Amino acid sequence: MNKKVIIVLLIFLSNIIVAQEYVPNTKGEVVISGEFGGEIKSKSGQIFLYEMIGNLEYVLDSTRINNMRFSFSKKTYYSGVYRLALNNSNYLDFVINPAELKGAINVKINSHRINKNYIVENSIENKIKKQYDVKDKSIASKIKLVKKSNKTRDQKMAEINSLQDEVFQYGLSMSNKYPGTYYGMILSSMQSPYKDVQHLYFNDIDFSDQCIIRSNLLPVRIQNYIRNFNNIKNNQYGFHDAVDVIMEYAKKNEKVAEFCMFNMLDGFYNTGQTSASENQRWDELCNYIMDEYIFGEGCGDDVTPSTLLKERASHFKSLQVGGTAPSFSYKDMNGKLIELDKICKRNKHTVLMFWASHCTHCMAELPGFASWYNNNKPNDMEIVAVSLDGQKGKWEKTVRENKFNWTNICQFKVFKSPICIDYKIKKTPAIFVLNENMEVLSKPRNTAQLRAFLAKNK
Repeated sequence: MNKKVIIVLLIFLSNIIVAQEYVPNTKGEVVISGEFGGEIKSKSGQIFLYEMIGNLEYVLDSTRINNMRFSFSKKTYYSGVYRLALNNSNYLDFVINPAELKGAINVKINSHRINKNYIVENSIENKIKKQYDVKDKSIASKIKLVKKSNKTRDQKMAEINSLQDEVFQYGLSMSNKYPGTYYGMILSSMQSPYKDVQHLYFNDIDFSDQCIIRSNLLPVRIQNYIRNFNNIKNNQYGFHDAVDVIMEYAKKNEKVAEFCMFNMLDGFYNTGQTSASENQRWDELCNYIMDEYIFGEGCGDDVTPSTLLKERASHFKSLQVGGTAPSFSYKDMNGKLIELDKICKRNKHTVLMFWASHCTHCMAELPGFASWYNNNKPNDMEIVAVSLDGQKGKWEKTVRENKFNWTNICQFKVFKSPICIDYKIKKTPAIFVLNENMEVLSKPRNTAQLRAFLAKNK
């Protein structure tokens, strides 16, 4: 073969190999547009665009739907998962990788439930995601059946682990089939190749690539690491050590470091809120992350936590016992404007209680507690009950039939209600006892603990 032909062929092959390698920190200008078709006859209103940071969504933009079409203005995007939403429950997640796009991405939506039937044109990234989502949903259904079965705990765990490995292997095969893709990289990294070796566990992840925070990769890997390697039985500071290891990796990139700080802070706080028994460990870990890394110098000169992160961390402190809770104003069931700070000023104790009519624990406790309250209400105590219901009729009926004769509020957005977001509510019932200055005096886990606190602190 002619030498020149061989050289040209080698250059061509090398370019293919380079093109098939994932490029970290990819960003570029993209116009996101879409259109409605299929079974949809007419569509108007507003559509929102979110970026997904870990498991949390943050609004980026919104636009009107005109003549079944929508378009967002050109912006710079990093590779990652993004979300289109018509309302709180009608949304679809899609992938943007500027490297595969020619400055534009178009989404064709063919169903009223927009994630049921849609096409992202000319996008391998979204082809991978759609195929993986089908497999993941199928496996999730099987895992749900295993959990409901009468098998032993060990049998259930073995089957669940096998199913989880099946979906990971499927993701790995997608990554191998489409090398160099962002979403393929994410799927292939969902399990560590060194999952049983503590000091190598994170070695496969490029923490200098801030695109990894635009997926659920780090939340999954961080949670698994902390769960498997906390060594709390032999080391009372095992969780603290796990935090330090993660932050040592994360400080390679400021955005990644900030994400890891907040993800662990949020995770430990929520664990404390949802655990079956009261445990000071989770509050201590929250304080460790805040004092050492967010407000301290745990990352040295490598990372300077942003003002926004510090504000978000301060919000956690405000919800701890001793913190000053956030106020809110909203109309109650009778149309009266309720201002929490003013209610607190008028009472020795104000009980802020989050509940829902569909919550079995709530409905097992609250009717009996309401009976006690109606017969024994102290003059210097008020209850403000914030419901996480989504249906007005059911909420009003439950309040009326059970004689919940306290102040009742509902924003009808379930866990996405602004008040619930401010108070970081992840489960119901959730109770805060506030004093006249809105300081958190106690966070009882049930109405029995609440009654005991009120009896002790008359």
